[in-house]
Amino acid sequence: MDAGTTVVLADPHAMVREGLRLALEATGRMTVVGETGCTEEAVRISSRAKPDVLAIGFQGRRGRTLWAIRKLRAGDPGTNVLVLTDSERNESLDGIIESGARGCIGKDRTAGDLVIAVDLVAAGRMRLPRQASRLVRRRVVTNGSGAEARLARLSEKERRIVVLTARGFTSKEIGRRVFMTAKSVDNARGRVRRKLELKTRAELIAFADKAGLLEGEA
Repeated sequence: MDAGTTVVLADPHAMVREGLRLALEATGRMTVVGETGCTEEAVRISSRAKPDVLAIGFQGRRGRTLWAIRKLRAGDPGTNVLVLTDSERNESLDGIIESGARGCIGKDRTAGDLVIAVDLVAAGRMRLPRQASRLVRRRVVTNGSGAEARLARLSEKERRIVVLTARGFTSKEIGRRVFMTAKSVDNARGRVRRKLELKTRAELIAFADKAGLLEGEA
């Protein structure tokens, strides 16, 4: 069984935090270990709780979001940061990535999109919107070595299971789509991980993203 992913939520709007918390904890494998509406408090909570991910709402210069990212990354590099923006066309995206965040996601995206983004960031992968500038994308160092060769080890059904898992579907939901029982899906996913030399669900999702299997879901 995968180890749970721990998350700290930081956004000035309580309603936003509540919605995010419900979406993440509904997965059954993510736990919100702290939340706050204050940027400085977000750094203090994260430094103490050492979560896998800090999901922080972007508040611009006065909100000191970029300061918080730099501060946290300097003191606790094990915590990856996902920035929540009002729009994925945020003009500060270059600064967000430069400060050390692993990416951003618009608050108008679906709960499923959020779960995928947190999984990617928890695995140390980047989550960039389609609108990311070429400059930002050039800063992202990716290593796709052997991805195609590893994918070639999978059957079409196994590849389908990888994609559906990465998109947040449950074993039961996947089973209905590939005509398997939920238990058979779980067993197949275990075989897929061994074939791809991966240990966790987060690593599986990161691999799917790196291999381009999630294009259209970014």
